[in-house]
Amino acid sequence: MQELLPALEVEEINVVEQVARGEELEITSTPVIRLLQDGTEKFRASETPTINQLLTAIAGSSD
Repeated sequence: MQELLPALEVEEINVVEQVARGEELEITSTPVIRLLQDGTEKFRASETPTINQLLTAIAGSSD
C-alpha cells in the first residue's frame, strides 16, 4: 500500500516490545490494521486485509 499511496502514514507496532502502546490501542491479537482519519479510527481489521479491502476503506473514509 505504501507504494500505491506514498502519502499514507504507516506505524508498525511490535506489541511484544511496545506493550503499553498495544494496550493503549486495544490491540489484543496481531496483525491489526487500523485506518485513522484526523485521529479517529475509521477501519480496523484483525487480519491483514486485501489491497481492495484497504482501498475501499480508504475511499470510504475520504470526505
